[in-house]
Amino acid sequence: MKHARMTLHPEGLLRAAALAGVLAWAAPAAQAAGSWLRHPADFPTSPLCQASEVALWSCTARHKTFSLCADRGAVGEDFAIQYRVRDRAGKLVLRYPQPSRAPRSAFTYLVSANGDAEVDFTIGPYHYALVDPLRDLSFITVDTGGKELSHLSCSQGNQSLQLNDTMALMKALGVPEP
Repeated sequence: MKHARMTLHPEGLLRAAALAGVLAWAAPAAQAAGSWLRHPADFPTSPLCQASEVALWSCTARHKTFSLCADRGAVGEDFAIQYRVRDRAGKLVLRYPQPSRAPRSAFTYLVSANGDAEVDFTIGPYHYALVDPLRDLSFITVDTGGKELSHLSCSQGNQSLQLNDTMALMKALGVPEP
């Protein structure tokens, strides 16, 4: 079998190199422009999160619903994560942060060596921890001055704060460790 010989001219090499450079730059940009959410079925659902959001974490305890809602879209300057609480009557009683601001200035995020993960934040003198143990039910603690005021056990486990999508999101947003 005879092979055809291909000859590239200098301007063809320049065009090929330029195209390769554009494609190398465009691929990550195209991925960043899309949603950070690669596996939406892995996350819990929550009536507190809107259709344009995903529940990063959700908990039902003492006839209340607690959720951490995040935008589904591209990570950018106006990307939002918000903690919301609904009482037993269905009324939204807490939104944090309000007004919305960069997640890196509102939350901290930690994944421990044992696989447990948590999101922490502070409202006034109160420190909140949304804890997602790898091998147990999720829970919420509220403390002030190092003294635990409340420990709410969720009626089911989440295991959603340890997901690769969640870890990648928190890293992309620059959410610090506590």
